[in-house]
Amino acid sequence: MTARSDSAGGQPQASGDDWYAQAPEEVVAAFGVDPAVGLSAARAAGLLAAQGPNSLPEEKRTPAWRRFLKQYRSYMQIVLVAAAVVSMLIKEWTTAILLIVLTLLNAVVGLRQEGKAESAMNALQSMMKATARVRRDGTEAEIPAEQLVVGDIVLIAAGDQVAADGRIIEASALQIDESALTGESVPAAKDTGTLPGPRPAPGDRTNMAFMNTPVTHGSGVLVVTATGVGTEVGKISGLLSATEKEVPPLTKELDTLTLWITGRRA
Repeated sequence: MTARSDSAGGQPQASGDDWYAQAPEEVVAAFGVDPAVGLSAARAAGLLAAQGPNSLPEEKRTPAWRRFLKQYRSYMQIVLVAAAVVSMLIKEWTTAILLIVLTLLNAVVGLRQEGKAESAMNALQSMMKATARVRRDGTEAEIPAEQLVVGDIVLIAAGDQVAADGRIIEASALQIDESALTGESVPAAKDTGTLPGPRPAPGDRTNMAFMNTPVTHGSGVLVVTATGVGTEVGKISGLLSATEKEVPPLTKELDTLTLWITGRRA
């Protein structure tokens, strides 16, 4: 893997994310950081300004009334509302009421679908660790997790929650609960060895630690390799955001059926 120097703070940016395939010495050399000293405050500030905070983006919340009205953009809802209006004009009150109730039920189902994705996003954001222990300018300090940057040297121990993705460079009986990412109920044992060969899944990267995973045993030191949306949790967050905007398959099928029925009647 190659790395290039970024003009903002001189921080190298990897051409990939295969830090697991490199030895600890190679990783810290690529980031140009001494593990015993850490980044300087000035360099960290420059990187933070260039890369942004170590946090997940928060989408602007749409007002409830707008989210409700959005449910009536589908062909099925439009046809049902039109049919309800016609039924009222010809004084078919029972039919009109049934159609209105049906449109309301459809809208509620749509809102619940959006609510599930939004709840998952909120759960990810609420997991963000408030602080992290780092080495900067040769001393240990506790800083807000949002201020972490790539190249930071972070110290973790049992009871901590990993605040960013990183390559483990020191480990002492270290175990991390990665069930939120991998589904594995047993904490993963971590070490500093390299993992050459085919690209392993996140759960098989025994020399990596990932944001928002709790340390259950031991202690370790890592160099931050990804922050915010660049982390594994950030990628999941992006997928959830995309899912929230997608139209459910059932809605698509019902829209198609509605168009077919109206076309036949026309």
